Amino acid sequence: MLISNRSLAENWEGTYHSAMSTYKNALASISLFLLLDLLGSQNPSVPSYFKTTHWAYQNMAQIEGRLQSLELQQSNPSHPFLPDGKKDSNRFNNAWGVQDDHIPFMARGVEVLHMIPTPFPAVWHEMSDDGEHLDLPTVEDWARMVTAFIGEWMELEGYFPSTTPAESQIKAKRKVSSKTEL
Repeated sequence: MLISNRSLAENWEGTYHSAMSTYKNALASISLFLLLDLLGSQNPSVPSYFKTTHWAYQNMAQIEGRLQSLELQQSNPSHPFLPDGKKDSNRFNNAWGVQDDHIPFMARGVEVLHMIPTPFPAVWHEMSDDGEHLDLPTVEDWARMVTAFIGEWMELEGYFPSTTPAESQIKAKRKVSSKTEL
């Protein structure tokens, strides 16, 4: 059975946990809704949409900067993926950004970090919107950024085995040579 984002948000809000639970329901347990969408095209530009989660966007932008300074990016973008890292908090309006799956959750008070490029990729909703049109170096960069963001968010530093600098360089310099079906 397919459940829509609207139904899921409503269900999570209306299904209560036991009295001794930390959160009254599943919806209340979401501290940050990270929505990743349309991130596979070359040279994406993802703005910071919401003032309340701009701090999280800035953290992701700092990670992007660190990956670039360490020469760990696989892609060669003409501009940062996250150009609003230094955006002033007074430059936000009350808009809900791009209308997407987060709206029913945001309407119920869930904080949303929406990572979606504008403009949308040229192949969006076209017959050519398939795995062959993903830029795999860009996808790898997003995977690294999101993994680092989640690792920092969950305070996982020190829980992973460290590698030698030589091993890190070998792994970082690995290039994606072909596109494959997802």
